[in-house]
Amino acid sequence: MVKRKQMAATSPQAVPVPPLRQPPNSKFPGLLRFPILVLTSMIASSIMYSLVSQLGTGDLAGVNKRRDEWWEIAAVLGWKATELGLGWWGEYDGWDLASLTMLSHMPYLYLLTTFYAVRPTTLWIGLLVDVLSTYLPFSLLRDSSPIHRSEPSKGEVANRSILNDLNIKIYTSFLAAAVYGVVIYGSFRTWLPGFLIVHFEGLKDLSGAYEAALPGVTVGFLVSGYAAQSFLFRPALGAKPDAHDMQMAEFDAETATLGQTVWYNIWGYSKRSRTLIKRTTTLVLVSVMQTGLRTYVTIEGVEPVGAAGWAAMWAAAATLVGTVLWWVGDVEGVSN
Repeated sequence: MVKRKQMAATSPQAVPVPPLRQPPNSKFPGLLRFPILVLTSMIASSIMYSLVSQLGTGDLAGVNKRRDEWWEIAAVLGWKATELGLGWWGEYDGWDLASLTMLSHMPYLYLLTTFYAVRPTTLWIGLLVDVLSTYLPFSLLRDSSPIHRSEPSKGEVANRSILNDLNIKIYTSFLAAAVYGVVIYGSFRTWLPGFLIVHFEGLKDLSGAYEAALPGVTVGFLVSGYAAQSFLFRPALGAKPDAHDMQMAEFDAETATLGQTVWYNIWGYSKRSRTLIKRTTTLVLVSVMQTGLRTYVTIEGVEPVGAAGWAAMWAAAATLVGTVLWWVGDVEGVSN
């Protein structure tokens, strides 16, 4: 087993910085790839939801409200394209976007299964469709990052020897799941039931909050924990030092200007920390928009404040997960 003190980046001066991204896995012209991605993802989602409509998603009919306003339909489609755009121009690969989709789509479906008597099979079918409809088009148009390969070449990523360590995968996945479990369970036991009663008209059952136990809630987030370590921890652990790290290593407080000092204090982090901060911020923003928009637009009787509050709870959980994983990875002295 690799100890925690082994999980850090090497000295910036000692490591060259090769490109992490391989050439796109597509022969389509560059300008056409993103429109093709959006089109194929939406078509795939529509086809798969049609195919599985008889396998467990029919119970959504009693919960979902009709979208008669043009802006509601435009908002849902526009946000779908925005999600894909964040992944495309953020240089994510299929695994990245699949993990992000899993984490950001879970809150909406979790609400339905916990408080609207929607079957758990609907949750997993819906998540599977959402994940596959993003992962498959991305995989066709872009190669996987070395971060997510089972055997990355030496020099492509940092901490190559421990990136695929099974113990680290298991421990960080359980840790992320435990953080989600604590935040959600704590909300169940404090403010959430009353908040739901006030702002969510048409709730079917609140026993999911009152009868919840922390171990059971945590186990329910094991898949989310694995997605969190894949999207947040793994890319941060494998991030190689870059030119920014070299500049920060040369920072001298005695000779630096005021602007340089301010910038150093705000963004003078290592590539590993900056990667984790950026991805945690992305996860929080996408989770808030996806959860808030989908909850308000698709579920009958949900007030805007209710949708915002439900989304904020998951944003807090994602922030705490990112913070804890940053603490785990914030160590010194490993070699590639």
